Amino acid sequence: MSVNDVLTGIQNDTTRVNAEKSQSRVGQSTLDQDSFLQLLMTQLKYQDPLNPIDNSQFMSQQAQLTQVSELQKLNQNNSFLQASTFIGRNVAFSDPYSINQTVVGTVTEAQVSSKGINLTVTGIKKDSNGDSIKDSAGNEVIETNQYAITDVMKNSGNISIANPYTGSTDTSTDTSTTN
Repeated sequence: MSVNDVLTGIQNDTTRVNAEKSQSRVGQSTLDQDSFLQLLMTQLKYQDPLNPIDNSQFMSQQAQLTQVSELQKLNQNNSFLQASTFIGRNVAFSDPYSINQTVVGTVTEAQVSSKGINLTVTGIKKDSNGDSIKDSAGNEVIETNQYAITDVMKNSGNISIANPYTGSTDTSTDTSTTN
C-alpha cells in the first residue's frame, strides 16, 4: 500500500463521516460546535492564498458562537426554574389533547426532554359544562399526564398553591403566566 492510497483512504473516510453528520443535521436550524468547525475548515480550504482571511475574524466568530451557546443554556435553565415554580400548585387549563375539556389538577413534577420542558399534572378532566369526566361506574377519572409548560402557561387562568397541612388552596388569578 502506497502513501497515496493511505491518504486517499483517510480522505474518503473523512468525507463519509462528514456526509453522515450532515444527513443527521438535515432540517436543523442551529449551528453547533461541530458545524462551526466544519464551516471554518471549508473556509480555510477554499480561501484565496494570496488574500487569506484574517485570524481575528475566526476568533470573533468563535467567540460569538460560544456566547450564543451559553445564552441558550442560560435560557433553558431559566425556563426550568420557571417550570419548577409550578410544582405543588393547582392548575386549571384547556386540555391541548382533547377538544372542549379542561384539566384541573396539581403539578407534581417538571422534566426536561428533547422537545422542551414538561409538567406532570395529576388531576381530573372536566367537560365544556364544567362537569367532571366519569368512568362507567360513575367515579371521577383521576389521571396523571405530562403537558408542555407552554400549554399550561398559555391556558392557565387560575393557579393556586395547595397548603400541604390543611389541603386548602389560596386561589389567585396569575396574570404573569398568561399570554
